[in-house]
Amino acid sequence: MSVNSAMIRKVTSIAMMSAVLCALSLGATAIELPKSMEGRKPILLGAETTAELSATLSDPEKKSQERTATVEVKVMGIQLIDPAAVHEQPQQGQGHLHYQVDNGPLIATTTTKLSFHELSLGSHKITVMLVGNDHQPLGPRETLTVNIPPANGDRAQR
Repeated sequence: MSVNSAMIRKVTSIAMMSAVLCALSLGATAIELPKSMEGRKPILLGAETTAELSATLSDPEKKSQERTATVEVKVMGIQLIDPAAVHEQPQQGQGHLHYQVDNGPLIATTTTKLSFHELSLGSHKITVMLVGNDHQPLGPRETLTVNIPPANGDRAQR
């Protein structure tokens, strides 16, 4: 059987998980990454976990002309997991995202890229929040503003 890069990644992931589980059983709060992963931050576990979130609009000028906004989110320090998979029970180091446009409904998902279509003219606030499996805020939140201009040919009404 030939070895490919996907198999190597899978074996590396399994080895990393084993190391983390072993360290947890010993009461560790920080795990050193293998040398192959140098340059990355150590994984923090337990009470010292710090989750980070950053959100940006993808190609905002072009998308706003199409009455669309696409949000891209980067999350660090937490595993994104579907809360239904764990019966919405809070678990340290797990969570998901809540997206909300203006005062509209919350969208709960693990998706880190989400598009909103058919936005009305004017300014809109898109809030992205990191929440636990029980939907309680974990702290990190960002609010982005998108302005949808009138389409070419639309005239302002008097």
